[in-house]
Amino acid sequence: MIKDIIRKLRVNALHGIANIRAGSIEPKESLLIIAPHPDDEVIGCAGLIQRSLNKGNDVYVIILTGGEASHNGCCGITSQELITARRGLAININRKLGIPTKNLFFLDYPDGKISYNHQETDKLSRLIKNIRPHAIFIPHKGEGWNDHIRAGNIIRRITKEMTDIRLYEYCVWFWYYNTWKIDWKNALLLNMTKEEHLRKKEAIDKYIYPQAPCGKPWSGGLPNVFIEANYWNKELYFNNRCIALLFSVIQQITH
Repeated sequence: MIKDIIRKLRVNALHGIANIRAGSIEPKESLLIIAPHPDDEVIGCAGLIQRSLNKGNDVYVIILTGGEASHNGCCGITSQELITARRGLAININRKLGIPTKNLFFLDYPDGKISYNHQETDKLSRLIKNIRPHAIFIPHKGEGWNDHIRAGNIIRRITKEMTDIRLYEYCVWFWYYNTWKIDWKNALLLNMTKEEHLRKKEAIDKYIYPQAPCGKPWSGGLPNVFIEANYWNKELYFNNRCIALLFSVIQQITH
């Protein structure tokens, strides 16, 4: 319980710092959100999704795993049952946010074992080249969850030569883990309207409350501190522009 109190204090501190130090973000072009599991796209970016769609921009989501590890050691539900249920939730929730089903993609990386060397990386690379978004949103490097960190690293490797695509990081588990080394000079805030905030909370609830036959949510048990942190009426992002410029400079030197 002491850890939870410390986490709450940290979340409040980070919210306060973000309000002071972060710039603002307003989506003006097509974007792609990379979600390690079904729900990350909504928990991290539901406000951005709504704002971008309302501006007439194309929004795409690629969910890398089926989230089948959410019931590890819990019950007799098969992995395929979990995948089917969680993907069904993802389709319905994203559709209600306004994302066309044709803009929502599912890959088959194993939950808990996302790796660049997996065969799905070729599919992911082809999808990105076909979509060719102006901006890609990946989990923050300080998420503290291996699948999230690896997902971001995979996208950085895939897009290292696509210098016309901007990279941004979004926050999900960032609020829960003890991450203090934060690049505030590249921090950006999306201030949600009351309607956007309400729809985001509703979307999160539609992910975290539906229960499997065992009585546990399909998404697994999420800590209250984590949920409360992500109910915030703002979303925090980080501009990875400096990384793209670095790759560009390296390319020019090596050529």
